[in-house]
Amino acid sequence: DNSGNVRRAAIQALASNFPDDPDTRSILKDRATADNSGNVRRAAIQALASNFQDDPDTRSILKDRATADNQWDVRRAAIEALASNFQDDPDTRSFLKDRATADNSGNVRRAAIQALAKHFRNQLELFEIYYNCAVNDSFERRHHPWSHPNPRRVALEIIIKQFPQHRQTLPLLRDKAENDPDKQVRDFAQQKLAELQKYGTKSSFSP
Repeated sequence: DNSGNVRRAAIQALASNFPDDPDTRSILKDRATADNSGNVRRAAIQALASNFQDDPDTRSILKDRATADNQWDVRRAAIEALASNFQDDPDTRSFLKDRATADNSGNVRRAAIQALAKHFRNQLELFEIYYNCAVNDSFERRHHPWSHPNPRRVALEIIIKQFPQHRQTLPLLRDKAENDPDKQVRDFAQQKLAELQKYGTKSSFSP
């Protein structure tokens, strides 16, 4: 069909109603990589991850789409699907760490950071990734929580929630409150500093 919306609906219907049909898997694999509509590729990626985690090709396709797809929303969907369905794979964490710094889209970097924080919670060895993102991410627009979240703001919030007692958290917060180019990030950091001053302990940060 020439309509991407129709193909996407067909993909979703196939995955929901015929997950055990061998042809379903083949069609999903093909559409995840070859369809010219990003919406269709995204739907196929999500269907593959939900229904065919045991197929070794699924992981490879997700990683390929997370790095090679020319649309950021497809890359983001692949990252989220990989993190949700393959968090026990030793390679997943390393892959997400790479995407958190290497992708040229702030939305994809932010998704990778959030996936790390969600699926690999409170792991001290990830502090450096969050810190690097909070300090160095190149996002240039103004933070908006729905349309374009700033990865620096997202990383800063993760650090405050998961590492409030880390020796670098308070200095980072002070630096962001004064020097971040995004006013929304500065305001957020100033708010958290005010909470710290009020409650007198780093463990009293509100969510």
